[in-house]
Amino acid sequence: MELTLFSYRRGNSIMHRINAGVKILFLIAFSFFVFWNPSSNQDEAVIAKSVLVNRAAIINLSVCFLISWLCFFLAGANWKSLVLLRFVFVIGLLLTLLKMTDSLIDGLVYGLLYTARFFTTAFLAQTVFETTSMIQIQDSLHLPQIISLSINFIPQIFYEWNKIKLASRARRTKSKNPIKKAAAFLYELESLFFVMLNKAENVRRAVENRTAR
Repeated sequence: MELTLFSYRRGNSIMHRINAGVKILFLIAFSFFVFWNPSSNQDEAVIAKSVLVNRAAIINLSVCFLISWLCFFLAGANWKSLVLLRFVFVIGLLLTLLKMTDSLIDGLVYGLLYTARFFTTAFLAQTVFETTSMIQIQDSLHLPQIISLSINFIPQIFYEWNKIKLASRARRTKSKNPIKKAAAFLYELESLFFVMLNKAENVRRAVENRTAR
């Protein structure tokens, strides 16, 4: 079975048994705590550089990282799901290279710090959504239907993107030409857009039919 980012996995772990609303609210607070910076008035590069000598900030990130790992083990330690988080390092690398164009050292430090924070948050998000279905979230938080459907589309996007990538990889031959790779990526992105648009339309019709009854 192909794993999908942020998709629900049935189970009976401790994380599965925790109330869905508690997990979602904890994830929101956790994400804020990971990225919150009391020195928001300073330049980002200066902040990143000062963090390396700021024990409180290092301890803060370390504690958050350990919490993510603890939740991961309480969810049954699905090691295969870690592969799905590789996109974090790709984004982190691109951001680091972009920042390094302004300042080599400051850009490198900022990129590493951002990547660590991003991975810590994404790691916990993967664990939470892997142990919490959208129905549980809606029932626990009493969300309006439109918000519940919007949240449900998050794992759907990654699921469809994964299928499109696999289909595209099976059809095309390997090429090192960057133009061909870019063209293939745009084609995949276009396919994803139309697939999700079609799904959104089907959901809209289903909601209208239920309301009309």
